[in-house]
Amino acid sequence: MMPKQLITYLFLLSSTYAFAQINETGVFLGGSNYIGDIGRTSYIYPNSYAVGGIYKWNMHPHYSIRATYTYSKLTGDDSQSKNSFRKYRDPSLSFTNTLHELAAGIEYHFFKYSLSKIGYTQTPYIIIGASVAKMDINNKDGGNGSIFSYSIPFGLGYKMKLAPNVGIAFETSFRYTFRDDIDGYPFQELDEDGNPPPGENIQINPNNNDWYVFTGITLVYAFGRGGCYTGKF
Repeated sequence: MMPKQLITYLFLLSSTYAFAQINETGVFLGGSNYIGDIGRTSYIYPNSYAVGGIYKWNMHPHYSIRATYTYSKLTGDDSQSKNSFRKYRDPSLSFTNTLHELAAGIEYHFFKYSLSKIGYTQTPYIIIGASVAKMDINNKDGGNGSIFSYSIPFGLGYKMKLAPNVGIAFETSFRYTFRDDIDGYPFQELDEDGNPPPGENIQINPNNNDWYVFTGITLVYAFGRGGCYTGKF
């Protein structure tokens, strides 16, 4: 392909996507839960609220680029655990973590999707991305302070048209963090006999990093030109 032809092809391709792209902005409403060394061991059991904003750029019928901001609280309490070791651990552990998270990623649609095109107005989808969160931690043993946590969000959902230019989605997304102390209890080095430092008896598993989960709905409003894809996708 000659350079002039290549330039023409790229221009036409970019024009097609510019015409096809559609924007969505809205809110996330739901709950959160923590998975780690304290409290319950269930993977999905929202026990605190989570709210935020979301923006999507639907650059293709099968995928979108998305960015989110989420505010939430994470809590864990041994007294609420069904695990006998945690429930009767001495001392009993608990914490509250307030977080502000920014995340970005890709949303892949299993079916072609467009709020403005008949027949393409609902689909299951999966999410993967990256995020950073500022966390303010408070626990009864004094492990208080602020930290930054990086994580890999991934999850799944189902979305559909609710009204003209309005969409609704139900989704759950997991955050695998690269820390084991978002509950405020870092792993304590044991001595050669496997005992904690003198005066301390907090037993934390050093082999598993912490997780947290968001579960809820998104409501979005679509704007911009969309629904006119010329390629065979």
